[in-house]
Amino acid sequence: MFYVYEYYKKENDEVFYVGKGTGNRMYELHNRSKYFMSVYRKYKCDVRIVYDGLTNEAACEKEIERIAEMKSIGQAYCNFTFGGTGFSTGKLNPIHKRLARGEKSLFAKRKFFGADNGFYGRKHSGETKKKISESRKGKGGQFGEDNPMYGVQRFGEDNPMFGKTGDQHHNSVMYNVTYTDGTEERLTAKQCELKFGIAFTRIRGIGGKLHYKKKTKNDIYEGATVTLD
Repeated sequence: MFYVYEYYKKENDEVFYVGKGTGNRMYELHNRSKYFMSVYRKYKCDVRIVYDGLTNEAACEKEIERIAEMKSIGQAYCNFTFGGTGFSTGKLNPIHKRLARGEKSLFAKRKFFGADNGFYGRKHSGETKKKISESRKGKGGQFGEDNPMYGVQRFGEDNPMFGKTGDQHHNSVMYNVTYTDGTEERLTAKQCELKFGIAFTRIRGIGGKLHYKKKTKNDIYEGATVTLD
């Protein structure tokens, strides 16, 4: 079964990303855009399910509607498409069909157009079209002197954040780690990724205990508790 989820800022409940998925996808941070990660690291964020128990097709439609709804009020700004095109896993993924045909290069020959597109043969409802139209109003690009960052250049030591890492950097996300022997350590997200590997990726957004499903070089940290600072 599939669901539609959204990431939001805890301080004001502002939604910055809407997606669809199955299993643990909503908690995974790999394959997220740099814009998504910039917001995620700068603010205290959380994720929640908006619609649950859906088929893949229904989840695509609900994702489209939710993105349009959020964009109409200036949110979901980390969504750069209007949804409905995300792929699923296993036999529902178009890549599965291509592998079955013996294609070695999955992306070099063509994009996922036509019947390979998850929204192929379907149409937006009138309500969805209206929401998409409203979300596009006033969203033109800002070029030249109209851009608030026009002429602003801060490189090297001229950048106020030059040389600042960890607690000194405003975008840094810090974690408190308690090991099974009772010792504690405070680490950045990057340090946790390098030290704990995949087990940290699974709990990065919500915290919890490190658990390794397979034998790895990092499983010496099995059972350690990681919490957001």
